[in-house]
Amino acid sequence: MKGSVIAIAMVALVIGFGAGFALRPVLAPAGVSAAAAAGVAQPTEEEAIAAVRRHKLFTGTSLTSATLKLGDCSPGGVGPGVTCMTQLTMDASKPNATPQNRPVGFARVNGQWEVAVW
Repeated sequence: MKGSVIAIAMVALVIGFGAGFALRPVLAPAGVSAAAAAGVAQPTEEEAIAAVRRHKLFTGTSLTSATLKLGDCSPGGVGPGVTCMTQLTMDASKPNATPQNRPVGFARVNGQWEVAVW
């Protein structure tokens, strides 16, 4: 009895993954982020970099030399805006600065993108 339950669960899992991979191009076409597919505005890479550079950390430090590569964005889960996967270098002026892969939230406030760095 226990073996058949496990077998049924495994088959259901395989069918679910298969359906997800098969329907992925239909639900979110290649090259389109989840936010764009949902019709939610998202920043361009230039707007995202400008928002990060304006952002002040809790210490009051600005990230004026930060660089950012914008990845996939999806509608914000907790608040308004979008959450994007990024490759963020906090201080690109340092030769040994290591890029960090991290989610960054963006929201449009008074016509410009603002950021919350996690």
